[in-house]
Amino acid sequence: MKTKQVHLIRRPVHASVADFTIREVELPSLRDGQVLVENLFMSVDPYMRRSMDAEAKDLPPWPIGGPLDGPSIGRVIQSRNSKYREGDIVESMSGWQEHFISNAGDFIAYCSANDAIARRTMQDGVNPEDYLGLFGIASQTAYFGMTCAATPVAGETVVISSGAGTVGMMACQIAKLKGMRVVTSAGSDDKVSWLRVELGVDHAFNYKRTALDVGLREGCPRGIDLVLENASPEHFSACLPLMNPGKLMLIAGFISIYDTGGRVNPIANFEYVLDRYVTIKAFPFMDYLYAYDRFVDDMVKWRRAGTIKFKQKVYDGIESAPEAFLSLFTGTSHGKVLVRLGM
Repeated sequence: MKTKQVHLIRRPVHASVADFTIREVELPSLRDGQVLVENLFMSVDPYMRRSMDAEAKDLPPWPIGGPLDGPSIGRVIQSRNSKYREGDIVESMSGWQEHFISNAGDFIAYCSANDAIARRTMQDGVNPEDYLGLFGIASQTAYFGMTCAATPVAGETVVISSGAGTVGMMACQIAKLKGMRVVTSAGSDDKVSWLRVELGVDHAFNYKRTALDVGLREGCPRGIDLVLENASPEHFSACLPLMNPGKLMLIAGFISIYDTGGRVNPIANFEYVLDRYVTIKAFPFMDYLYAYDRFVDDMVKWRRAGTIKFKQKVYDGIESAPEAFLSLFTGTSHGKVLVRLGM
């Protein structure tokens, strides 16, 4: 059968739609042990910008002229493997294509082969796309950061950058559920209003209107006890003078550097790390996959109770995937971004 895939056609300096092309390819017939999967949704995530470079930092670089990879959720439409039946919903890392053939290896995000799959259960109130959104990698990063890599203390102040992004919005809500005082920032007045009104954060400011050091100082009169950083080295640096002694700064990522060569300039205010005995910890979510079942249970419980909200935007069709991906770096995205590939 024929299917469509998104291919990379060049290594960019600054990513654009022109770096991608849509190609129709012929898939071979299934062999024994294989399954054919129709992707229903694919995820686009900031880390993927690093995969466009020849020397990718986290994962092998995307190939030129070949199918790309990334989180996807799909449906088995043909099976020659006794473990899977037609209609099974499966998660994989074979996004950026409408269909793919899987050898049915066991899926572990970022660790297994891209065509590996895992069956996902559609319990009450759960949709297939939830495994890329509410239960997706960005939500896992927020949850594992706030509940495994750190120990939230009720009444203490946490600063979470990019509060309107997927990691940020989930971390803000988890911190509030744990009783913390939450300070965050975003790049528009509308996003700041949403954070205050819908998510109930204690202090939010527009970093394009208010200098980082000013906004943080106003929001943290008693200093900072915990940071979850996923925005920029500049935001990280602005937090340092406000850190309380012996506290923790978690780094989930620096999205601002992904499309500018990936280099971090010298960190300002670094002397406060020693002066305040601050611990800095970068963490991969894969370190905490032992807590995945608890994570899913908590997400389902909190959503049913109405204590957590999840905002996402869905683009339609594989042709829209490059535009959806680039929206992560232009400030136009708000919440989780998905691409609908099938019905």
